[in-house]
Amino acid sequence: MDSGARAIPVSFRARGGRLIAEAEGLDVARLRKIARRVFSLDVDLGVFAREIAGEPELVQGLAQGRGRMLRAPTLFEDAVKMLLTTNCSWAATRGMVVRLIAELGAEGRAFPNAASIAAMTPSRLKAKIRCGYRAVSLVRFARRVARGELDLGAWERREIPAEEIRGAITSEHGFGPYAAEGLLRILGRHDFLAIDSWVRQEYRRRYHGPARTTDRAIARRYARYGAHRGLALWLDMTSHWHEVPSREAETWSPQVAPSLRS
Repeated sequence: MDSGARAIPVSFRARGGRLIAEAEGLDVARLRKIARRVFSLDVDLGVFAREIAGEPELVQGLAQGRGRMLRAPTLFEDAVKMLLTTNCSWAATRGMVVRLIAELGAEGRAFPNAASIAAMTPSRLKAKIRCGYRAVSLVRFARRVARGELDLGAWERREIPAEEIRGAITSEHGFGPYAAEGLLRILGRHDFLAIDSWVRQEYRRRYHGPARTTDRAIARRYARYGAHRGLALWLDMTSHWHEVPSREAETWSPQVAPSLRS
């Protein structure tokens, strides 16, 4: 992670049913906060678990830990990465992120903070990071965060309706419906489906039908899950990704508080 002028490596491992986080120079409180955010340990899946009790595939998905998104230490990093996923391949996104870290991150190893990106001009950022039209949106976003004009903490407040947060995200330059809904998924808010080309392709592979009606078919199939419709879709589309033994799934149980060392 970026801590001003230097990069601080943070490592995680599982031992004896506990999550161990280690980093030099970070106090326990800060390290605990990072661990909880990275592994989405603050996301309550209890209601959803009860709703899907009679659906083995979705139940298995939760047991495998696929209900919790792996997040960055900060929402700013998550938001920037989401912006860089728009209208391009995953390989292209990874390339942009790698170059962003190398050019602007502390010691060329940590994800840059808002001030580092805000100091760039869109044209220079476009040339260095090769992020195309996204450069303008990225610089605008970083400058608003760096100046304190945009409170990203509001996007994480559970008492604020997801629809309102979605609207706040889409009001930012460059963040469309997909980016907003994808970011909400990362935040543990699953009211929306975050449909992209991969979801459409995977859905048609599992449930055959004409491409022109895919989005409507997805909306109909998962509507019954209400505020968890996006999570039901995600678990369904990723059901073939991992086959995790139940013993390992229990190791990553969200009820297990992390053990932290600084």
